[in-house]
Amino acid sequence: MTELGVGIGLLVAFLAVVVLIIRGQSPIIMLLLLAIAWAAIAGIGIDDIQKKIIQNGGVAYASAVIIIVFGAWFAQVLIQTGIAESVIRSAVELAGDRPLVTAMTITLVTALLFTSMYGVGAAIAIGVIAIPIMLGQGIPPHVAAPAFTMGIGAGTFVNLVQFGTFQKLFPGLKYEAPYLTYWAIAMGVYILAAWLLEAFYLRGGARRMASIDIADAGQSQVRKRTPYYTYIVPIFPVLMIMIAKWEIIPTFIVSIVLALVLTGRDRSFQGSVNLFNKTFADAFPDIATMAALWTICGMIIVAGQAPEVANSLKPVFGPILPHTPLQAAIFFGVLGGLGSIYRGPLVVIGTGAALLAIILANKDIPVPYLYSIWLAPTILQGSMDPTNSWTLWTIGHTKVSHGQFLKTALPFGCTMVAVNSLICYLMLGSLN
Repeated sequence: MTELGVGIGLLVAFLAVVVLIIRGQSPIIMLLLLAIAWAAIAGIGIDDIQKKIIQNGGVAYASAVIIIVFGAWFAQVLIQTGIAESVIRSAVELAGDRPLVTAMTITLVTALLFTSMYGVGAAIAIGVIAIPIMLGQGIPPHVAAPAFTMGIGAGTFVNLVQFGTFQKLFPGLKYEAPYLTYWAIAMGVYILAAWLLEAFYLRGGARRMASIDIADAGQSQVRKRTPYYTYIVPIFPVLMIMIAKWEIIPTFIVSIVLALVLTGRDRSFQGSVNLFNKTFADAFPDIATMAALWTICGMIIVAGQAPEVANSLKPVFGPILPHTPLQAAIFFGVLGGLGSIYRGPLVVIGTGAALLAIILANKDIPVPYLYSIWLAPTILQGSMDPTNSWTLWTIGHTKVSHGQFLKTALPFGCTMVAVNSLICYLMLGSLN
């Protein structure tokens, strides 16, 4: 079979997997099958498939999974010490009984919390506080849902776990200017997009709901408020890395201990030790699916970078994929929104891992710039894709249909991707 024929076969397998994932099949199973299928179609022998693709690929990004564990652990500490809830409730009290201000405040505070928090458990723990507050003020569910998930997405632009895990896929990344400056600006753009959504839908004022059982259903028991000085803890890891230049895992350990010390007045020393252990154990259910996806995507990337696969894919994808910073800005700015929904072909931790392998193999675009320009579509998927775990929970909790959620949120999300693609090119496109 000619190289072009092999490339077409690889493309057909890729598109088949994209369609199956969009139709609801397990991304984990589909991506595992794609890694094996690509290797087999390209003529890689079964011994090399099991050794190089499955074994080596499966462990290639194990360190990323460890960083995810520490991020989820820190999130559990913020939740179980009451710090996260206290920050949310204090901010909402300042907003008063003004629905638009409340929605904007919750988006902003959620974004700040998720600069360091991570995991579906963290999202749910904040959601059961924030969403009932919005619904109780008469904010429609189809507005409250994206107001919350877009806040999560905005914080993820500078989230340490996001950076630490993707650093393994994009070698050469550093948590410092000028790239960090752009990520922070992009976070602000997403917050503004969420505020525009809220202003657009609440411009006539929110109406009190006839029945507020939806709000009451998710209302958690109110904890004792933690002292105001504990409110520094959620952003402490970011400050440690920016100012002290610490590594991610030591930063999370120090932050966890700090949170326990600052909230330890009503606990014994042994109580703090027990909470330290409990939050670590409670973090694992949060990251199970994400850990599996990272493991399988390692196989996809190793398969895509194998010479037999990479050489066959170049003739097929070469004319489509970007080769310059400007082309990348246009490509992701135009396609990044819709191409990321329902785990479409631009989702890096998904079928987009195959495209990443090809673009990296081409070596045309500086890797830090590639990460930065791909970040906005990645964030959009993590905050608007109905198959994403915390987005799916939010939609179910607010009883909004997938279609209504996307109709409300996606235009503002796609605008965010386009604007940030332009800003990224203007700020970073000329850097080597």
